[in-house]
Amino acid sequence: MKAVKNGWIVPAIVIIVNVCAIWISWKSLPETLPAHFDPQGNASGSMARNTLIYFPVISFLSTLAAYGIATFARNLFLKPDDSGLRLLGLHCLTSAITLTILSSSLVTLTFGTKPIFMFAEPVIMVLGLAAFIICLLKSRNKAK
Repeated sequence: MKAVKNGWIVPAIVIIVNVCAIWISWKSLPETLPAHFDPQGNASGSMARNTLIYFPVISFLSTLAAYGIATFARNLFLKPDDSGLRLLGLHCLTSAITLTILSSSLVTLTFGTKPIFMFAEPVIMVLGLAAFIICLLKSRNKAK
């Protein structure tokens, strides 16, 4: 159960990695970056370099929002259950959100030359949502 309580550490580390990746590559980036890549890695849009600053901010705010919603729905997420599955599910979801945004940052930072990052985004989000739902359903079944 203790490991479940510290599950917020993974999203925090991912956000820090995102900030570091942007900070390290900042000087070598052009003012306009390619964005919205097709499956072949060709850019179909562009964005200003300063837009990258918002990626870790969005990641942080979405994580705070998820934990804030959980605080309001205390009986569903934060009320202790024997297995800690509800809180584990919440940590899986917030980790998936931050990893998806990190993947978006990496796609932009690599100018679409690393297609693995492009295809990782939907996979990460689906896995995070699936883990969240499974944890909620399992904790509900254990409560019966």
